[in-house]
Amino acid sequence: MAALQSIRSRGKLIAICVGGALLAFVLGDFINSGATIFGASQTKIGDINGTSIDYNEFMGRVEQRETFMKLATGRSTLDAQTSDEVRDYCWEQAVRENTIGKFLEKQGIQATDDELVYMIETGNVTPFMRQAFANPETGMFEPARVKAYAAQNDPESRFIWRNLENELKDSREYVKYISMVSAGLYVTNAEVENEFKNRTHISDFKYVALPLSEVKDEEISVTDAALKDYYSKNQNAFFRLQESRDVAYVSFDVIPTKEDSAVIRESVEKLKVGLQEAEASEVQDFINSRSNTPYSDYHYNQGEIQNVGLDDMIFNGGTPGMVYGPYVDGEFYKIARLIDFKTLADSVKASHILLAFRNPADSLSVKAKADSLMNVLKSGIDFGALAVANSEDPGSARDSGNLGWIVESTPFIPEFKNACFETEKGKTTIVKSTYGYHIIKVTDKTQPKRKASVGFVSVEIRPSKQTRSAAYVKASEFAGKNRTLQEFEKAIEDEKLIRRIAPNLTSNTRQIPGIENSRELVRWAFDNDKSKEVSQIMEFGDRYIVAALTGVHKKGISSLDAVKSSVAAQVANSLKGDKLVEKLQGQSVDGAAASLGKPVQEAHAVNFEMVQIPGIGFEPAVIAAASALQSNQTSAPIKGNNAVYLLQNTSYTPSQEIQPLNITTDKKQMENELRYRASYQISTAINQLVNIDDRRVKFF
Repeated sequence: MAALQSIRSRGKLIAICVGGALLAFVLGDFINSGATIFGASQTKIGDINGTSIDYNEFMGRVEQRETFMKLATGRSTLDAQTSDEVRDYCWEQAVRENTIGKFLEKQGIQATDDELVYMIETGNVTPFMRQAFANPETGMFEPARVKAYAAQNDPESRFIWRNLENELKDSREYVKYISMVSAGLYVTNAEVENEFKNRTHISDFKYVALPLSEVKDEEISVTDAALKDYYSKNQNAFFRLQESRDVAYVSFDVIPTKEDSAVIRESVEKLKVGLQEAEASEVQDFINSRSNTPYSDYHYNQGEIQNVGLDDMIFNGGTPGMVYGPYVDGEFYKIARLIDFKTLADSVKASHILLAFRNPADSLSVKAKADSLMNVLKSGIDFGALAVANSEDPGSARDSGNLGWIVESTPFIPEFKNACFETEKGKTTIVKSTYGYHIIKVTDKTQPKRKASVGFVSVEIRPSKQTRSAAYVKASEFAGKNRTLQEFEKAIEDEKLIRRIAPNLTSNTRQIPGIENSRELVRWAFDNDKSKEVSQIMEFGDRYIVAALTGVHKKGISSLDAVKSSVAAQVANSLKGDKLVEKLQGQSVDGAAASLGKPVQEAHAVNFEMVQIPGIGFEPAVIAAASALQSNQTSAPIKGNNAVYLLQNTSYTPSQEIQPLNITTDKKQMENELRYRASYQISTAINQLVNIDDRRVKFF
């Protein structure tokens, strides 16, 4: 609600945002009218269940959502991540409208006004609405705040309310759909009884394991016939929900040379003179104006500074004003100045009462209230009770103002944190911050220590223009000479370059690990222009990258060629398992362990409903075999995911008969689990059953 309250004071921003949203709709209609001139396919952003989604129409949705987000959060602009989230939200909304929405419309199912009112009254609202209309003191959602806001009649409030109401309506209709699907899911008594028997049949066993890695690759032969056989029997395991692509790339990194480093060190030597000559009161400003990292008022214990020479200088006779360096710390040259010593605790336990400012003019009246409460505390009133009644920090107020233990790295504002550390244990003080006045009570402290305040000037060791230019020339030569995948791969081998891969990229991949702001590379990978088999140079931070498309995997069941490496690995493991089975065939657990030099291990309380066995891991075949063994019975060798196992039962408890009362309770629990799974598996099912052609990667 606090964010929404700020809307009233943002008249110009609101007019611009709302005007922009309306203009987007008008321009969208105008541009759409010319679709036949430019070709509808040029502005097609996707197809969902037979409905074509036009770029301009979609961006109208995005503009409206962005306007809503700006107004509701009090921001004039949205960062890149939020913009991505807005576009994803609008796409998911379009998918829902053209899949679930069509079904609901056909069945005449909708959320009525009465239902929405009931949702608000009971607090069963969207997360955004719950947060926006929460009481700032208690953090609790208050329906009265919603009703008061909905009653406002100015254009800006109506715009925001329509968006909030539509979100709530969509949420309610989706819940109805989930409820309809869930109503068709049930569990039979026979399933309950079977699950209970599987769960209550408990086995203990001892075993010996031969890891598959003991068989070398050269000891087996993976044939094409074996690959085809495995693939044909396990095709459904290779189903892809969406198209993906594989990319190989080489990176020409821009790394500072020795000459670059020497030039930067020379500049840091000059800064050292300035840091030495600066007055104590000027040090903070000097650092903030020249360092790549801002000044920190942190106080260091002896041994806490990583540079041993600096730590020794400070804590063995160091005097304020001494300067050390330059020295290299990672990617920076650093110089340090000892500012002063203080005797401080490592941590402080504190409680506070926040009296917040509503506007700058409130300062005097809020200070007067703080002084009044201090006088009340002096009379012996309990601090916690006073915090509950008066503090405007809802998080700590509910716990009598308690903030717990605070250390110097705790992200509190400096004036507040300094007051906590400088106040004696058991004492109370007042401090002013940008939030208001804080009445702070220090309830406990660790033993004080002698600590040092140190100022650091950090200058990044950056490559020069010449170094960057040289890396660009290398990348340019590589890209210019190698325009086909075959040339690309051969050049990597001939020039002994590092071949990196980015596998299984989807059109919605936002970030490739290790590549800064890598969306451009994803968009290139999904460009279907076959003349671009090898990319031109792409710049990502301090790297020039040249990439090649190495694989395209369509939605649906992948071809054998596309998953050949994965199939080969599975077949190889099966063949290795066959060799190890031969070693264990006809042996006892103890005999196999003795002859093969392996330990006898134990597993306890294993039942058929388990997912993993402690000490063994995910081995379904082992669980199945263990559950079938009778007392002292030894299994045949079992090929698992990671090893071949030989088991001998040491104890088991037979399955129990379920009681009528348990049938009712277990059945309810199993149905709840089934319906819960359905609630999040619906989107996966829609992607499998409905044709969704997502072309957003062509536009952003």
